Amino acid sequence: MKTNFLKITGMFALLAVLATSCKKDNNETSNTSLKNNTNNAVNAIPANSVVTGAFTTPLSSPGGSAGNWGTVYFDLANNTTTTAASAYQASFNGSFDGNINANTGGAYKLAYADVPSTSLAAIAQSAFTTLNVKPATTLGSNTSAPGWYAYNVTTHLSGPVADRYVVLYKGTSVAAATELYVLQIITVGYSADPATAGNYFGQISFNYKKLV
Repeated sequence: MKTNFLKITGMFALLAVLATSCKKDNNETSNTSLKNNTNNAVNAIPANSVVTGAFTTPLSSPGGSAGNWGTVYFDLANNTTTTAASAYQASFNGSFDGNINANTGGAYKLAYADVPSTSLAAIAQSAFTTLNVKPATTLGSNTSAPGWYAYNVTTHLSGPVADRYVVLYKGTSVAAATELYVLQIITVGYSADPATAGNYFGQISFNYKKLV
């Protein structure tokens, strides 16, 4: 009986040690995963690599240019939305937030250039010259004023203006830029607001890359 009691006592002791060890391992794994998620939440984009930026507007509104979809501040360096109080290069407002603007308070400038026979992936800083770079205060729908997207009346979709690139930079010129981003719109879309009938959120997506 004494031998059996010792064996049973020993088994319970071993199970207690194993349970404690497993709990410790699980906690360490969970903490490590949480730490990695925190560290990887925002990552600086690699230079000369095309990335996709996207956001949904903070407000919904009935369709039309007179609506209010709020303002979105976008940190291109880290491919994330942010706030006016934080570092950002571009802001979006206007119809479905399809208008892009430079953060002039941060010394950024906005321009556009029509560069045929190339692509965003292939385009280089040398493609932008004093002859093709046109300064702009804002770029939206390509109607009475130059814009970066056009509405197709057949498909009812908004897409990029052919061969047009948005240039957002810091410096005296694009050629002498100390920071330079090139962007192309993918689409200006929308989705219904389930809370308010007849209202729509804007959904903007664009490709871009950092050249400098």
